[in-house]
Amino acid sequence: MNLKDKLSATLSGDEIDALDRSFEVIGDIGIIEPQESLVKWKHEIAKALVSIQNHLKVVLMKTGDVSGKFRVPEYEVVYESKNRDFSWVPKGFRPSKPTQTVHREHGCRFKIDPTSAYFSSKLAHERGRIRDLVCDGERILCLFAGVGPFAIVTARSKDVKVTGVEINPDAVSFFRENIILNKVTDKVDILLGDVSDVLSKIDGKFDRIMMPAPKNACDFLEPALKKTKIGTIVHLYCFLSEEEVSTAAQMISDRCKNAGYNVEILLVRKCGNIGPYHYRIVIDFKVLSKD
Repeated sequence: MNLKDKLSATLSGDEIDALDRSFEVIGDIGIIEPQESLVKWKHEIAKALVSIQNHLKVVLMKTGDVSGKFRVPEYEVVYESKNRDFSWVPKGFRPSKPTQTVHREHGCRFKIDPTSAYFSSKLAHERGRIRDLVCDGERILCLFAGVGPFAIVTARSKDVKVTGVEINPDAVSFFRENIILNKVTDKVDILLGDVSDVLSKIDGKFDRIMMPAPKNACDFLEPALKKTKIGTIVHLYCFLSEEEVSTAAQMISDRCKNAGYNVEILLVRKCGNIGPYHYRIVIDFKVLSKD
């Protein structure tokens, strides 16, 4: 039974049609984002969701979009069970409040509080895809690193050195815990600060650069290019409309060319809808030469 079927006796026909069947799961937390007309049914929606996904113990309702320099949405707790089991998590890393959880992905564990640090389970495929592209021995830079999922998923399975950069101190705190939790302290470092300030202080060039912040990563393309060398692979995420997707490759090529870098576009792919005809896009490209 899906969410719409579960609520068919509670909601009107129009409300059922407006019910978004998609939701996000982070650990034992479910996140819903009902349309305005359905907010009055938030508790019923949450209970229905928990009855379908019985591993969920907390439901958050998104009340505001990602905003601010820390890229954190606003949430309201609409359901909370006291029966949460984190016995499988080492004692020092267990959640201490309802909005915290531990999320499992690609053999890794991530402690996270989505109300204080951005995290999306919907990018799990991308994290696995990039991990599979990485070769042992690479030096990797992960900008907008969040609580560390891109960096740690790769470091858990490859012999690499990863430097993460993140501006949100709460995210960095979780990142540091996750480095220890996943036993990659010898492979991953995290720097707290704004990418525009920190980049110039990092020595050397990188074999691969991850930029998983689609809202504003494109704003930092030119500074990031300064940390590339011939052969560097860049994974750049951005939000684009349907019309913009078709010209994304040329747009990135032109910007790199104007900055003095010749690149080869390896991939342009949709990796999530954010609204009607608007998408999260990943653009992979390789630096071929520098003018």
